[in-house]
Amino acid sequence: MKKNKKFYLDLDTIKIFEKVEDISINILDSGGRFVGFSKGSEILDAMKREDVIGKHVLEVYKFYDGEVSPALRVLKNGEPLKDFNIRYMNANGKHIDAVSCVYPIFDKTGKEIVGSMCIYRDKSDFIYLSKKLEQLEEKLRKQEKKSNGTRYQISDISGVSESIRDCTQQAELAASLSAPVLIYGETGTGKEVFAQSIHNASSRSSAPFVAINCSAIPEALLESTLFGTVKGAYTGASDTKGLFEAAENGTVFLDEINSMDLMLQSKILRILETGTYRRVGSTKELTTNAQIISAMNEHPQAAIERGRVRSDLYYRLATLTIALPPLRERREDIIPLALSFLNSESAAMGKKLYDFSKDSRTFLFNYDWPGNVRELKHVIVRAILLSPYNSNVITSDLLPMDLKKSTAGRTLLDNEAWSPASSHSLKSLTEAFERKVILQALSTHNYNITKSAESLGMVRQSLQYKMRTLGIKNSRYHFED
Repeated sequence: MKKNKKFYLDLDTIKIFEKVEDISINILDSGGRFVGFSKGSEILDAMKREDVIGKHVLEVYKFYDGEVSPALRVLKNGEPLKDFNIRYMNANGKHIDAVSCVYPIFDKTGKEIVGSMCIYRDKSDFIYLSKKLEQLEEKLRKQEKKSNGTRYQISDISGVSESIRDCTQQAELAASLSAPVLIYGETGTGKEVFAQSIHNASSRSSAPFVAINCSAIPEALLESTLFGTVKGAYTGASDTKGLFEAAENGTVFLDEINSMDLMLQSKILRILETGTYRRVGSTKELTTNAQIISAMNEHPQAAIERGRVRSDLYYRLATLTIALPPLRERREDIIPLALSFLNSESAAMGKKLYDFSKDSRTFLFNYDWPGNVRELKHVIVRAILLSPYNSNVITSDLLPMDLKKSTAGRTLLDNEAWSPASSHSLKSLTEAFERKVILQALSTHNYNITKSAESLGMVRQSLQYKMRTLGIKNSRYHFED
């Protein structure tokens, strides 16, 4: 193109702008044709400069919703547009959602409009920067707290369901007390997240939080790990502190206590009743004021019936009990949790993902999540790792094949009454689905609650609780003899 003396921006200046990579800069002449296309525009729009220069803006971009090109609008009225949202498709079919500023370019007299300059940036860049800022703020906030061996606080608990809000309220109550707390729920429901959150919301937050998974320590070593040892207690033994000493003024979290030997459970009971214990090999009484938070991966009554937990210990542990529901029983939390993981993990990996495609949301919502929140996080992290670097949305091809196969053909909205157009809330739709499934299971098993619970993958007590919650009552229901 020949040099146009009416431009404030001569060709040399345009060439300088075209070298910019961090943002996209397009320069049009008075006829709406490209005279400048920056490196940043090439990256965002996936087009080469030589394929764009000389073309009309509407040949290159297709704008949504009948929107007029902001650059053409500025050419027409001479008024700049600032922080203007634009949605368009480029010539290669790529969808772009951006924020732009467009300025008119006048001739040297300042009277005639001879072009326009559009400076724009992918909206995902702003979302990415915002997430990075939130991460930095969170990191600074956590650094201000004294290190106590924890990562989570109550504010980290995500969910919109009534059941998870109830659990959060119970956690806040537990934090205000010094009484023992029992948390139970399936594997992956977030029991340690709640335990740490209770500790950090309590007056003990500056003291240590000491956690142990009772199923991960050999039975022969668990007692010495908890209570410590004295020299000579056994061959090679030395004077060592146990976890209860290490947690002075703080919290001891006993995860999967239902896997602990019954004899050792009696010593935990003694601590709860007297606040005293002995190191292995010692006759000296030691005292502890640590709060005990314990957890089970099954219903307490089921653990007692199976002989895995002493009933007297349970009654002392369960001064305050928090039952964490599995993810399949609070489906309205699946997408909010998935978005939370997507925001935090994608920013940490340097990616700009901020949403899920419609079909991927359907797969996530319909899947039963046997591994609960832990499995959901794993699936989201995997999808982020597999996603193309410049993508903004998680598509269904990034989800595990097993997940998609298990939900194939399944829909929770299988008739008109369940349609979103019926104006029902997600909570009411979820409850209606749960009620339908439970009633079908009860009918199939001749209203035997025990067999119905087994077919649904639940313990009897959980099914009874769910029936009460959903208002399912009938005198025909009975238990297995």
